[in-house]
Amino acid sequence: MPKKKKQKKHRFKSFAASFNRFMKRLFAAAIVVILVLSVLVYLNNSGYISLPAWFPTFKAPPYEPDGLAHVHFIDVGQGDCSLLVADDGTTMLIDCGEAEYSPRVLRYIDRLGITRLDYVLATHPHSDHIGGFRYIISSNIEIGTFILPRIPDEYIPATAAYEKMLEALEKKGCNVKEAESETVEFGGGELCFTVPDYSGENLNNYSVIVRYSFGERAFLFSGDCESDVETEIIESGAELSADVYKAGHHGSSTSSCSLWLKKISPMCCVIQCGAGNSYGHPHDEAVRRMRDYSDIILRTDLNGNIVFSTDGRSIDYETSK
Repeated sequence: MPKKKKQKKHRFKSFAASFNRFMKRLFAAAIVVILVLSVLVYLNNSGYISLPAWFPTFKAPPYEPDGLAHVHFIDVGQGDCSLLVADDGTTMLIDCGEAEYSPRVLRYIDRLGITRLDYVLATHPHSDHIGGFRYIISSNIEIGTFILPRIPDEYIPATAAYEKMLEALEKKGCNVKEAESETVEFGGGELCFTVPDYSGENLNNYSVIVRYSFGERAFLFSGDCESDVETEIIESGAELSADVYKAGHHGSSTSSCSLWLKKISPMCCVIQCGAGNSYGHPHDEAVRRMRDYSDIILRTDLNGNIVFSTDGRSIDYETSK
């Protein structure tokens, strides 16, 4: 009998030890799985990888208008991408960066709870501005009106980025229109489009200029428009004054001439460029010109995503870095 009692006690201890080892291993495995999933979601949100549609993610609640106008400058490396959200929730996406950043842009929009883009503008057909549109168009985001720059037939590019964007637009059946100089309502504010009177090989100079005004405040977006066209637009009498200016051509010396900056008279300039880019953007001479007219210069390579909010009187901003 004593032997049997001792044996039962030994068996109980063995079972308890085995159970403890199993739970420790299960806990360690759970930690590893959580870490791996966290890394995958982070890389997906950062645009380095694209997770499949079935991958579990947290769906943001639908966007709720707060009566403020918000302008997001999304960090897409050496490229442009801006998201406008009006006081009533009306939305507009201006450019989207290269194709590799499309997961980042889509996740950014999703995290805001936005399911519809009322307007989408491709300022001009360079891949650092339109490369990711084929993926954004093909996503489940609803698109109201897609606006393309006005380019003469002989200068329409035959690049893969441009052709795949057009194919995606046709496949989705989007409402596509050619940009024209006009003013349209945008929530409680206005969007004023200015189309350059240009014909030539320099695709930068077809950039559609957009001025978004809300109350007493305004934002100006000029794509990659260069100084010769900037001067022509000034002479046309277009309204250009703005509190926040999205610097032309990533802060290149060929854009943001002194006369242009004087006309805009911005409180803040935002330069969208990639860290250590091969173009040397922003150029020192362009930054010096901006500093003559602006107290604040923000850069996506240094500040990450930049978000402005305004009630039509005051303006606040925050950065992700």
